[in-house]
Amino acid sequence: MNSNKVDILAFGAHPDDVECAAAGVLLKHIAMGKSVAIIDLTAGEMGSFGNVETRKNEAKIASEILGLKSREILGLPDGGIENNETARMLVIELIRKYQPDIVLCNALHDRHPDHANAAKLVADACFLSGLKKKETFFDGEFQGPWRPAFIYHYIQDYFLQPDFVIDITHQMDKKMESIKAYKSQFIDPNDHNPNSVLAFLDQIKNMNIIYGRPLNVKYAEGFNVSRYLGVADFYQLR
Repeated sequence: MNSNKVDILAFGAHPDDVECAAAGVLLKHIAMGKSVAIIDLTAGEMGSFGNVETRKNEAKIASEILGLKSREILGLPDGGIENNETARMLVIELIRKYQPDIVLCNALHDRHPDHANAAKLVADACFLSGLKKKETFFDGEFQGPWRPAFIYHYIQDYFLQPDFVIDITHQMDKKMESIKAYKSQFIDPNDHNPNSVLAFLDQIKNMNIIYGRPLNVKYAEGFNVSRYLGVADFYQLR
């Protein structure tokens, strides 16, 4: 039995990507008894504020707030994520290590070039991870193939038309708490441009309000898919 296995594995190009865009959904599923892990593809070393060590510590605090089973930093270059064979193999190793049913990853189109590059990298790795002849090893042991059943892309800075949304009204306060754990990025008193920080936090809330409106709920997070979704009947839809 794989003791590392989780139900949901969320990838982010940078520490705080997952919290800003999908923390509500993760909190909701953790409360349902699902296990969750996060992989930060980079350490966020190119960020204008903070450094690798502070962001690592902040990610640890955010992870405790969320109640994650595990979190890792893959170590790809911040500002230079590429969908190449080396990076794909590293991601495949993690997919096979955690054997998730569901993978969350970055937006398909966004302001930061790392986001779209990470989205394609993770999606391609999810497919390739299911190939028997794509051999990987973890701790010296051969890893068998594993392909997640679903890949969902969370929506980030750019407003995108979601393919579906999930109500996070009851998780919103704790989501914002997890985001604010990244003090160097959002509430550092040494930040000489606090208005932009406040505006970004407001943007997150406002986007979640907009996505919640069609469901008649206060807050929701939006997601895109590369293949269409299927449901058993009309009554599963809201």
